[in-house]
Amino acid sequence: MSTVTISHVTKAFGDNVVLKDFNETFRDGEFVTMLGPSGCGKTTMLRIIAGFEKPTGGELYIDDQLVSGGKTFLPPEKRGIGMVFQSYAVWPHMNVFENVAYPLRIKKQDKAAIKEAVDWVLDTVHLSRYADRLPSQLSGGQQQRVALARALVARPKLMLLDEPLSNLDAKLRESMRFEIKEIQQETGITVVYVTHDQTEAMAMSDRIFLIYNGEVQQSGTPQEIYNHPANPFVADFLGNVDFFKGEAQEGKIVFPAMGGQSVPYAGTLTGKVNVAIRPENLFFAEEGPLSGTLEKQYYLGDVDDCRVRIGDTLLRVITGGYLFSTMSVGQSVRLQIRDMMVFPDDGQLEQMLSILT
Repeated sequence: MSTVTISHVTKAFGDNVVLKDFNETFRDGEFVTMLGPSGCGKTTMLRIIAGFEKPTGGELYIDDQLVSGGKTFLPPEKRGIGMVFQSYAVWPHMNVFENVAYPLRIKKQDKAAIKEAVDWVLDTVHLSRYADRLPSQLSGGQQQRVALARALVARPKLMLLDEPLSNLDAKLRESMRFEIKEIQQETGITVVYVTHDQTEAMAMSDRIFLIYNGEVQQSGTPQEIYNHPANPFVADFLGNVDFFKGEAQEGKIVFPAMGGQSVPYAGTLTGKVNVAIRPENLFFAEEGPLSGTLEKQYYLGDVDDCRVRIGDTLLRVITGGYLFSTMSVGQSVRLQIRDMMVFPDDGQLEQMLSILT
């Protein structure tokens, strides 16, 4: 398969710099996701890898071959890649077999080789029994699998996927996430996936590259980024989180907006801090350090989504749905914190959160 080496790549459209010193390596056989909000530069980076855009500066290698940089530019058709776009882009007048066979027919492969390759890939994407159907006779998820099969049929070294599930409904998106991941594991192909959906990134990726304003804010496994975010932007973009102003003192953090209540703290920061707490990391406990009033609770079946009032602050607590019937709005509760993230208060938090909303 392929390794992608991105060496100090920049990209500007006139005065608008959309990528700033992108310097990363995507490893052979890895499922990499470039994640970020709209306009962050992730799709531009994917298009540079594909050969649809030229970098303003820096170099791009696929394996040991320089494909973009300086005076060198290898066109997309010579890079050994497959690509799946947001739109299905299947030919409406061709049946499934012919849609998938199209790239091989262009290369003038013989009929026997084409049939063998198409039969293999249709079996891989679970579409063998639909080979004779037209796209109009397929569901959205099946059409997206046709597009995936067409990209895979020539056995590319590298697969690029640009928001391929955004046009599907919620249930189809969920099932397709697992199907794409299973296909990647079966074939061992290197995948670079672009999305703004953090659930997709978490479910499918070996590593996530979280991009904002043209720069990689953090890279790592889903667990690393979710549990140990490099900055408040990363914490807020990946999963649910609430921020609270605090004062870090020796052995504790005091929350002025919570009436001066405090929680233990073993970190090294002192002075003003921003404390990020995920709702699932707060839980009800008889001996918890925070005391307040249960103001709201929403029964969602598997979870009880609660709001607890402490002074001027409303804390979100997500706990097991089985607790709903044992608690009532207005009762006094105590909270324990399983985990929290503490960042220096540089005065930029409110501006950052306003950009993301």
